[in-house]
Amino acid sequence: MALRYAVASGNWSNPATWDGGTLPTAADDVFANGFTVTINGTFTVLTIRNSTNVSPLIANGGIFTFANGGDLTCTASNGLILTLSGSTYILNFDLPSGQSATLRANCNNAVVTTNGRAILVQNTGTFNMVGNYDISSGSFNGRATIVVTASTNINIIGNITNSASVGNPFTLWINGGNPTINITGNVSGGSSNSVNGGCAILSQTISTINVTGNITTATNPTVIVFGGIFNVIGNVNGGSLYPAILNNTTPATIDLLGIITSGNAYPAVQGLITTFVKVRGNVVNTDTYAAIYAGRVTIDNNVTSWQFKDSTNTIIRTLYTAGVALGNPATNNVRFGTTYGASSELTGTLRVPSASNVLSGVLTDNTTGTLLMTPADFWNYLISNGFTANSIGDRLQNASTVATTGGQIASYNI
Repeated sequence: MALRYAVASGNWSNPATWDGGTLPTAADDVFANGFTVTINGTFTVLTIRNSTNVSPLIANGGIFTFANGGDLTCTASNGLILTLSGSTYILNFDLPSGQSATLRANCNNAVVTTNGRAILVQNTGTFNMVGNYDISSGSFNGRATIVVTASTNINIIGNITNSASVGNPFTLWINGGNPTINITGNVSGGSSNSVNGGCAILSQTISTINVTGNITTATNPTVIVFGGIFNVIGNVNGGSLYPAILNNTTPATIDLLGIITSGNAYPAVQGLITTFVKVRGNVVNTDTYAAIYAGRVTIDNNVTSWQFKDSTNTIIRTLYTAGVALGNPATNNVRFGTTYGASSELTGTLRVPSASNVLSGVLTDNTTGTLLMTPADFWNYLISNGFTANSIGDRLQNASTVATTGGQIASYNI
């Protein structure tokens, strides 16, 4: 491992930007040294930093920024190291619509300083981020790992976590523009016991956020949205002091596809009277706490159940949608016209003959047939019905016999 630092502002690919006149390698920790370095190609290092180092003497400050197509990989467990003073960002995304860049790095903004922030996204291009993003504990306010101030498009593959237990830091802080942010990974909140602190995601603007992953909380809200659209494909679990998803200012639309479970003292989702929650997965109320608390709630067809507790908080009562397979027999195995099911939504179609129509001793339904037929029954039937029009008896009465034919011959005169 070596320490490398910029000696002038300029492109990363220019040797004159760097000490010694050579480009940093994958084994290097790279310092901005008070300058602006533009990431204008594909590069791999251990870390990037705008902190100071005394051997050799490296200054605080400076920033790394992206050119179109820039692609930076930091392989250390914490790839971005922030200065110990001020609110200077270490990495800036400032590309317009139609341009893009990629960061491949884990970032745990561990700097304990007021307004310490790592990554600034301030333009409308597309920023691709691959890695896990977290923020550590610290009693200093205004800290954040990622700050978004523009209507950008951000694609994050990795987990968004706030592991702070004190202070009010945010891992992903959206405070400007109308961005669209796609997160493929789990989102989890902190435990600093503050409604505004310890958030993994704080959106203070009308944004569209799509999460494919699970959302869990400790004692802080994991996600706070002030409006816009928040979509989740994954499970959501509430906490003991706050919900996992909180919409408490401007009403939002929250779309949930997964198992939604309240915490042991708080819902999974809490909104305003005008918050619109679309439920597209099963719901579980823990103890007597509703998993979803909002003024407008809809349930889509693929939701099969919503679990409640009774008033004693001991017996589970589950509401099911019509047609859910609950171990009921198929309709073609149930007597015709019989209604059954949790809400009498099913009707049997099986035709079962009555016992009086089934031969005596033959099993039918839950009994045996009672129909008896004797030789006299057959004979009487033939007598009473044997010579009706076109019957066999009617046809046979005109058939020739030995007697009738002999009589015809005997009566024949020559």
